[in-house]
Amino acid sequence: MLRRAHCLLGALACLLVLGAPAAQGQTLNKQSDDVAKKGATRYKKCVAGPPSAPGRTCTVTQRRPMPPPVQPAQVVQRSLSPLPAQAPEPGLPSGKSATEKVDVVVPPKTAVVAEAQSKPAAAEPAKQPETSAHEEETVPGELTEQVSEDVHPRHEHVLKSLPAKGDWTVIPLPAFSYARNEGSWAGALVPILRANEKEELEDIFAPLYLHNNMIKETFSLNYYGYRNETIQYRAIAAYASKVERHVELSFKDTGAAAGRYILAAEGNWFKNAFTRFFGVGNNAAEEKESTYTSREANIRLSAGINLNEDFSLLWTERYRDVRVETGIVPTLPQTKPLFPGIEGIAGAQIFAHRLTALYDTRDHLLTPVKGTYVSLYGEMAHNLMHDEADRWLRLSLDARHLMPHASGRMVFVARFLVDKLFSQGVPFYERPTLGGENTLRGFGLNRFTNDNLLLINLEERIRILSKRVFDNPIELELAPFLDVGRVNRDFAARFTNTQVNPGVGIRVISRPNVVGRLDVANGKDGSTVFVGLDYPF
Repeated sequence: MLRRAHCLLGALACLLVLGAPAAQGQTLNKQSDDVAKKGATRYKKCVAGPPSAPGRTCTVTQRRPMPPPVQPAQVVQRSLSPLPAQAPEPGLPSGKSATEKVDVVVPPKTAVVAEAQSKPAAAEPAKQPETSAHEEETVPGELTEQVSEDVHPRHEHVLKSLPAKGDWTVIPLPAFSYARNEGSWAGALVPILRANEKEELEDIFAPLYLHNNMIKETFSLNYYGYRNETIQYRAIAAYASKVERHVELSFKDTGAAAGRYILAAEGNWFKNAFTRFFGVGNNAAEEKESTYTSREANIRLSAGINLNEDFSLLWTERYRDVRVETGIVPTLPQTKPLFPGIEGIAGAQIFAHRLTALYDTRDHLLTPVKGTYVSLYGEMAHNLMHDEADRWLRLSLDARHLMPHASGRMVFVARFLVDKLFSQGVPFYERPTLGGENTLRGFGLNRFTNDNLLLINLEERIRILSKRVFDNPIELELAPFLDVGRVNRDFAARFTNTQVNPGVGIRVISRPNVVGRLDVANGKDGSTVFVGLDYPF
């Protein structure tokens, strides 16, 4: 599956030294040139995670423009935010109205100089304090999105950080990743970027080749299209020598109706040959590990409204068709004969309706250092295959808070996640799960499964080195962490056998878009290593 494309970490050095500085400089120049066309905006949040990963959300942010330079006389389009005292337009919150466009004449530079010379000399204004390198680099560039780690490629924001000059730009990159359930991946990615006459990125074609010892060669073609600040397209096709396939199409508009509404639609079909199942419960033994291939078809439709700059509501309809097929890991037993009576082993067709409330005050989407993020959703789902238990309610709360201290050199991050099902007989792949690079990092993906989940992540991100490499700020972080979590059938039960995973991570950061990480954690099954992109939470 294309989630393996996050193995771009092997190319991180190339991005940090070559791509990121050029792209950031290009972005800042473009922000100065185009600031008359764009108003300062904050995050726009939307649920656009994969249908196959219940509870995943994505957040989209637009650039914050830099102050405009003095330009020759010309007529430009400027987006102006109305004064709060203006009457709101129908359908908008009080004090806000749709962005209006007006023609603004920018005086020529020579006229400004002549006017200054004709006036008596005045005291030179005090210089503004220089912005720290960290603050400069937290200005978002192009539209970026945080997508699910389960299905979607997590490297799109990195590709958009690459420099695009002229009509076409080709940048070959090596690729590498490692995960406990899959082993190592190695190969090459060749992003082909097309920019318009204003050097604005419009299309990314990203052919990818990877080799894995179990599924051998994987070839894929990824396409990302950006027609303006809010509309995005994605198309993915992947084929592996053994078992794995992936086809995906998606569309997203995060600025419908003058930026107030969010619309998203996506569909995919794939085979994941590395899926694991250990049984149900917090005491599931490692010796019960089994393998199967998950064949899925998913459709997700989402619509949302931004009530203000920090709070959004979203409604999602999703359909998921799952089939449990033979796995490819030769050293593990097959799931079907080992768990013949588990709910969902014969497959399921799931239709679900979800309402999500999102609150987000983080200062940046991909590399935040302060703020709060809260996602609360309720979902009603049922299985259209009526020979299975067919209805259940799910509630989930994901809360995160970042606290900078030690003059900004350290950031303490805390996360609290609770996920609860109200029913019995739910297919095992629809139940809350723990394990993997973003939950319990001492275990592989899907290590623990049950009807209820409780997770606490504590992490201290310590900047131990900050240097400029080829005029690009690079940060090295050390991140000791502690993951504590458990699954059970009854929340009122005693918290026995709770899993405690201490560990440490190393992060290489080129703000605002690139975070490469290596996390090593220890659990009752031993030590686990994860290599990939982005912060875990």
